[in-house]
Amino acid sequence: MPYDEYQLLESAINITDERDKKSLEKGLIDTISSFISYDCIILLRTSRNSENNILTLAASTPKGAYKQKLTLATHEHGEQLVVCDEQIKHCIANQQPVSVTNEKQNRTLFPIVINNTVISIIDIYGCQCDKFMDKLIHGFIRIYSNFLAIIADNEHDVLTGLLNRKTFDTHLSELLSETESNNDIDDFSGTERRNKHEDNNHHWFGILDIDHFKNINDKFGHVYGDEVLLLFADLMRETFRSSDLLFRYGGEEFVVVLSPVEESAAQKIFERFRKQVENFNFPQVGYITVSIGTISINKQEHPTTILEHADQALYFAKEHGRNQIQDYHQLIESGMLKTRQVESDIELF
Repeated sequence: MPYDEYQLLESAINITDERDKKSLEKGLIDTISSFISYDCIILLRTSRNSENNILTLAASTPKGAYKQKLTLATHEHGEQLVVCDEQIKHCIANQQPVSVTNEKQNRTLFPIVINNTVISIIDIYGCQCDKFMDKLIHGFIRIYSNFLAIIADNEHDVLTGLLNRKTFDTHLSELLSETESNNDIDDFSGTERRNKHEDNNHHWFGILDIDHFKNINDKFGHVYGDEVLLLFADLMRETFRSSDLLFRYGGEEFVVVLSPVEESAAQKIFERFRKQVENFNFPQVGYITVSIGTISINKQEHPTTILEHADQALYFAKEHGRNQIQDYHQLIESGMLKTRQVESDIELF
């Protein structure tokens, strides 16, 4: 055996030291890369929406090597995506590893399967995977998958499957404290797009509230009310991008954190979702609408301040007709919404 038991145990511990998906992904790639000789290792996430031939980049080592290995695509709002080739399609369809050898190099793809669904693929180039190495990688993937499933159960809302209120503060705080990293493993949460339009691109925060939801529960009952919440969450997954964070904040209130885009693109994304809801025929209930309050995220602000600002914009939308999107900064600039002052001249929101 080329590695002693202590080294293998330490590697397993390193993977399970992480407590969020992105760090767990990085830990998996770091661990595998320390045991094999390779030209490139890429981690790809399958899409959560209907774009079956599209994946998103999660991590790559060496940095930038994925550009020479895969066919890239650009989402209409700037998100960098990967087009499925025949080997990736075969790996997803059969949920089994795929190995290809040609005159250039060896390529092996390992699916990561949770609940009978391929959620990610490890794409390894330039590695001769013998039986021992194959078992080793499968072992690390099983550890990763089991731990990811535990994290997912803890972080997600039981009814809708979206991220839950418990994890909201953690995710937002991590986003606000995020700094540029020079790690060998790339983070594809929007870094390249930020560098391209750094002055114009921001994370965006939106609170989504289903209009007159209490009336739905009162008229049709909580069973149909829950069905509305489920279908509403499905529309969120279909409409927003895989890099956006989607939360059920509580009751009929939801939160979206958009990965960096320009203001015009952010408003188009939220407006596209508003129209999706408006035009969707919910069984038994019929047509409903949603009100949305938005704000661009300033990393110098406290999470509570961001939430309260977006909530003020949402309240304005609900007080002025519902079924609309209102942005906090636009309301402030137009004079339609004012901040509150106290005697000490400290601004309260």
